[in-house]
Amino acid sequence: MRRKFNSPTSYDVARHAGVSQAVVSRAFQADSPISAVARARVLASATELGYQPNAVARSLITKRSGLAGVLLTEATQRDTPEVLILLDQSLLQQGFHPLLFPCTHELEGSAALDKALAFGVDGILSCVGLPVAALARAHLRQRPVVFFNRHSPDPKTLSVVCDHASAARLLASRLFAAGHRRFAVVTGPVEAPVSSERVNNFLARLAELGVKKVQKFEGDYHYESGHAAGIKLLGPSKANPDSKRPEVIFCANDAMALGVLDAARFGLMMRVPTDVSVVGFDDIPAGRRPAYLLSTVRQPTEDMASAACLMFRQSVDEMNVAHPQLLMPGTLIERGSAQLLPQAQVL
Repeated sequence: MRRKFNSPTSYDVARHAGVSQAVVSRAFQADSPISAVARARVLASATELGYQPNAVARSLITKRSGLAGVLLTEATQRDTPEVLILLDQSLLQQGFHPLLFPCTHELEGSAALDKALAFGVDGILSCVGLPVAALARAHLRQRPVVFFNRHSPDPKTLSVVCDHASAARLLASRLFAAGHRRFAVVTGPVEAPVSSERVNNFLARLAELGVKKVQKFEGDYHYESGHAAGIKLLGPSKANPDSKRPEVIFCANDAMALGVLDAARFGLMMRVPTDVSVVGFDDIPAGRRPAYLLSTVRQPTEDMASAACLMFRQSVDEMNVAHPQLLMPGTLIERGSAQLLPQAQVL
């Protein structure tokens, strides 16, 4: 048998409090012109009756839902959950409630966008790439889109991105200057643009330095694929003698780098960084623990989240945004998992 819900209405509260429905409506608006006595009476009646204003009904009048559609991948949720936490906090500070639309893979962003638009969100904050056709649908609905750590194919779209290219090139330079010549990379999924930008710039800088041959292993951003990469790249085999074993493994994110570290230290009983240097990208909390002390690139995630959500607020309010495409630098964090020549000695 289907359960029936009989929720009290604003009319019930008005009758109970002895005021008009207009007064009830204003009582739930912090900046509305209403006396303290009338507001207290309405709120007391609402509490007694169990009344809560209907945000959906209100959005039909104001044309604003107060919702921000957040698109993000499974990898972000699983391996860098602090990104979601920071975005949630920043959106709430800007007066929006985040509504999450997860994607298993990067290529599912277009479908997630359509679902978000169907829920009447005020705009989109996307941690996944979106094609021009999908952006056009959002623009047609007059819903702004702000990209977080993704470049947009539409120059009119707002974005806040870490400077992956410069950080990856600096990391390659510092490792090469320390005397390393045999390199391997562990990539993220082939469709992941952030992985491609990090890895491609790392390889481009090595090529400029004369390193043409680099071993590759395609991972999926998760710890397990990093562990498999470590065993494959560092394990003894006829095809991989000690003379060809990589001296450095660069991973497109920290989660995979931790897998490589565990494979090297506990699976193959290697010394890190004496036998192999391992570096990542992101600076997730787990990598800072004494068991790992991972050398990595730290993204300014907190500043990026704050800037992206401010852009979101400004774009929803149809305000001018000072820097529509904001690029923020990453910071190389040196710990114990890699041999790096000091910056002052790098040519």
